Amino acid sequence: MGDTHQSDKGLLEAIRRGDAEAWARLVDEYQGRLLRFTMTRVPQRADAEDIVQETFTAFVKIAGNLQIETSLETYLFSIVRNEIANRFRTRWARTVCLIQDICRTGAGDGPADSFAWVASADPSVSWCVSHDEQFQLLRQTLTRVLRRLVKRYQEGKRFRDLKVADLVFYCHLPNTDVARLLKLNEGMVRVMKHRCLKRIRREIVEDESLKDISIAYSEDLLTDVWESQRLSCPKRSTLGAFLLETLSPEWFDYVDFHLTTMGCHFCRASFKDLQEQQTSEQHTHFRQRILTSTAGFLSKP
Repeated sequence: MGDTHQSDKGLLEAIRRGDAEAWARLVDEYQGRLLRFTMTRVPQRADAEDIVQETFTAFVKIAGNLQIETSLETYLFSIVRNEIANRFRTRWARTVCLIQDICRTGAGDGPADSFAWVASADPSVSWCVSHDEQFQLLRQTLTRVLRRLVKRYQEGKRFRDLKVADLVFYCHLPNTDVARLLKLNEGMVRVMKHRCLKRIRREIVEDESLKDISIAYSEDLLTDVWESQRLSCPKRSTLGAFLLETLSPEWFDYVDFHLTTMGCHFCRASFKDLQEQQTSEQHTHFRQRILTSTAGFLSKP
């Protein structure tokens, strides 16, 4: 993520200086995928276009004060989701993947208790929101911990564990549905989830930045961080490699799961944008081949 971070930082600095070319580059880079994402949530294209336009307007207004802590893509998708929610305040406006629309069990409709692990055995630890600064500190720490967790899964090619974490934290599905979707024993899902939460808890407790403060939490905070930071979403270059079928079998299977089983709307929008770019490039290349190969046969005036 380092190269992307530096590239985004440089682009943001140029935009802050009023560089129109840099702004046009940002719009060209993201307008397609933002529009395709919005059109999966909003019925009318005109409304979707308005929302994307408002997203860029909102972004440029805050660009001067924006601190780069994650990718510009993450910021833009966060803004576009808020714009959708502001215009259409319904439950579907916050849905981030198709599986949340189609996979609900009667007993498990309530939120998964992802934060049961915060119940500390030490009664001196106060798990309540003391003030916003502490809450933000916990959120930042949790983001770092989860990012490391996802990276370990990816680098170790532990994609089964990552799929379970995706379905539990990103999609907020109960164990029963996770087991059914991944064809696993429900007891195994519980063990994998417990092991994952235990590691997260240990790393948060050991984090020096949280030492000697009252830790703020929300029952849905883990899911909110996983979702808003898009921790397990494949990079655009990985989606491109998936399109070209050049990924390793393990990665190809995971990206297919992310796009089709989970149906992540963010990545599906980005993938469709890549598909359409490829089609457009192929069309342009083919057109040029025809023009070049037939140029000598044209009648001279």
